[in-house]
Amino acid sequence: MKRSLLLLMTPGMSLEKWSEIGQLTRELNYYKSLCIEGNFDLLIYSYGRSERRYLSEYPEFSVLNMPGWIPAALPFRVQNLIYNLWSIIKFRAFFRRCILAKTNQFSASIFGLIIKWIHGIPLLVRMGYYYSHFKPPGFFGRLQERLVFKYCDLILVTSSEASAFIKATYQVPDRKILFMCNTIDLKLFHPEDRIKDFDLLFIGRLEDQKNIELLSKVLADLNLRSLIIGKGSRMRFVKDAMNKNSGIHWIDMVENSTLPDYYNASRCFILLSEYEGNPKVSLEAMACGLPVIGMDSPGIRECVITGVNGIIVNNDADEITRQISSLFYTTGKIQKMGMSALAWVSNACDKNTNVKREIDHYHSLQKLEQSLVSKQKTEVC
Repeated sequence: MKRSLLLLMTPGMSLEKWSEIGQLTRELNYYKSLCIEGNFDLLIYSYGRSERRYLSEYPEFSVLNMPGWIPAALPFRVQNLIYNLWSIIKFRAFFRRCILAKTNQFSASIFGLIIKWIHGIPLLVRMGYYYSHFKPPGFFGRLQERLVFKYCDLILVTSSEASAFIKATYQVPDRKILFMCNTIDLKLFHPEDRIKDFDLLFIGRLEDQKNIELLSKVLADLNLRSLIIGKGSRMRFVKDAMNKNSGIHWIDMVENSTLPDYYNASRCFILLSEYEGNPKVSLEAMACGLPVIGMDSPGIRECVITGVNGIIVNNDADEITRQISSLFYTTGKIQKMGMSALAWVSNACDKNTNVKREIDHYHSLQKLEQSLVSKQKTEVC
């Protein structure tokens, strides 16, 4: 009986890594809700090893992982290639019971197409991050996109700019693409009346994409209390800022389920990334009633409206510092924008609404619909 949803993780990604960066419960809780709504089992195709131990709180989920005989010393791409080729045969019994395959990110889409063609599984390509609408790929990258968008069954994007670009560039029909903001659990992320220990909060990887050098400079120049949560190769900029300003504090990692405590202990969220998909940390902050100070970049400007639920800034440290100072010295402005931020997220990102929307689009796939009808008839009998 076909009734499994196959989650194809990003090549090189694993449940172990999700756990290390504090995202395991956030990701799996969404899929748990999806499976309950759609009456599916979840089968996870992971690139980790011995992954079952990370599903102790999700006994209803199954996981396929890389076998121990593939040498860990090999380059990751070689390991992944061997694993993919081996999986096509070794896991064929698991794949054949799947009613739909869904990639967690675009980079898993080629393997998804192979599984679709060999085992007849409809393919949903999810792209939480998509950069081609402002950072064009090379020839082979564009060829891959053309191939994937043509032969997959459904495309899920979290950016309206990305959706419009894909439709225009690859002539993808409206029925084949679903634009839906990232999902937030509003029962977990919500405003709480508590003391604000910090004025500004940043959560994210300390990497170039997040503009950590600019962020550190801005925070160092402000007479505000700031908290940075994250780790990465640009930690030195954070340390320099902390040496200049004793009001800056840093934590390397926080499990997603405990992040509401930090959001609610802060007054504003700041994210100066050069590009984003549809940043979940910003949406979680907004759900907790925080306005967002965000860069005028794809992904951020789609959910932040200057003067309404936050402010959009340009890549100028002095100007950003001036705008933030003005915001904090305007009585009542932060609270008012925070309530607007909560209203925006409640309308666009509610988990219950998004789960139902996604399941509705699953039913629009003819092969899936036929399988569901067959399943329902069997249950009646």
